[in-house]
Amino acid sequence: MNNIVNMSFAHFKKHFWYGETNLDIFLDYPYRLDGGFFFLCTAGEATLCHDVNEYHIRQNTESILLPDSTFYMKNRSADFNIRLFTFSKELFDEVSLELGFSFSEFLRELPFYGHTEENKFTEDTFAWLNMAELISNDIENRFLALMQRNFLQSYLMYLYERIRIKMNLTAFKLTRKQELFHQFMSLLSKHCREQRNVRFYAAKLNITSSYLYKITRESTSFKSPKNLIDKYFILEIKILLQSPKLTISEIAYRLGFPNESYFCRYFKRHTGMSPKNYRAIKLNLFGC
Repeated sequence: MNNIVNMSFAHFKKHFWYGETNLDIFLDYPYRLDGGFFFLCTAGEATLCHDVNEYHIRQNTESILLPDSTFYMKNRSADFNIRLFTFSKELFDEVSLELGFSFSEFLRELPFYGHTEENKFTEDTFAWLNMAELISNDIENRFLALMQRNFLQSYLMYLYERIRIKMNLTAFKLTRKQELFHQFMSLLSKHCREQRNVRFYAAKLNITSSYLYKITRESTSFKSPKNLIDKYFILEIKILLQSPKLTISEIAYRLGFPNESYFCRYFKRHTGMSPKNYRAIKLNLFGC
């Protein structure tokens, strides 16, 4: 097994990569994933946030996070550690295109799943991770790209079937409300920077605002579409503030705020700190 590595965001741009880490780069640092990754928690525990949902994970928890989702870590224990492999968006798109839309939505619906004790499932997972490590390190192999593709496709099919059996699912089919919720989240990802009006999203979905409220209330712990819009929008702001190339005024203008002062009040109301202080903490540029 590899030694623990200091992971960087560049690893999510690689076509395929294996490592062992504590995910410190994500500690209170929201990031939109360029690629996806699978991991198994091997020690400790942590609170992780995927898009607008929060999860507490511990040893033997597994996760599959797909490209274009937003991810960060709220806290972790000192001994927290995972084994993981990452894959590029291009590799995932190539594989998922053959597997179909419902397959991908199944994985998005269940990003985290755990086992209460060491069993055959976790033994199998270690075997898959060992194979991922071998493939990642076999850089001289002229069939490497094909091996990576075949591995990811085989693992995703194995994962789909394993979860289906574990959850006693005869087949995975989204309900109409689940489909609408995923469409709403997809629209949020595309439009939240310029649209924060509930009616806009309801119109895009050809439903009423009250029915959208019913969908979000049943699908998440957030009671209203506005809660989700604000939560997602704050994540987008945090991602932009982590870039030193943009001034706060430029970010406010880009996001459609009438002025910087209004933008700062909005951010502080939702986070408890000013954009300047948030940026200073994240970039270690106090007083900038």
